[in-house]
Amino acid sequence: RWRLWEQFSLRGPGFPVGGVLDLAPVDVSVYADKFAGGVLSGPDWEEFEGVFGEVAARTAVRLQGVAGSSDFTAAVAWQNRTVLRTGLRPFLGWVPSASGRSSMPRQREELVAHYWQRFCVKNDTIGFFGPVGWGRVDGSVGGVEVDPGEGLTASSSVFFSSWSIDA
Repeated sequence: RWRLWEQFSLRGPGFPVGGVLDLAPVDVSVYADKFAGGVLSGPDWEEFEGVFGEVAARTAVRLQGVAGSSDFTAAVAWQNRTVLRTGLRPFLGWVPSASGRSSMPRQREELVAHYWQRFCVKNDTIGFFGPVGWGRVDGSVGGVEVDPGEGLTASSSVFFSSWSIDA
């Protein structure tokens, strides 16, 4: 026979899991489905290229909103402070357009998207992100009952990486 421990911890990624859906534009997939196994030329293909370019620019603007948020910037700084200077700042200074997506802006866009996906869905502790909550299984409670207490965060701890001390 087995049983659960009465005490448990619950870790979260730190950002809403639904944040990754901002990077999944549905409208472009409708166009792309038309070309599954088909010919990638002609007027329909040209229309798709235009739609794809517009959607890519809109997604880049969404990613700039993410990259410019103070919480995201703080989380990235905890992971790799160099990225703030080499990736985020130049990305935030770029003006996305359907025709202006050269290699370097796309690489920075991908960098922000990877961090965003990680921060939204990976069960990871990232500095002060990826909170850990403690709970208790109580058989007398029907369902789930949540009581965060006086403040949502009772305490926090900082553990330094060796690179930050060595610097």
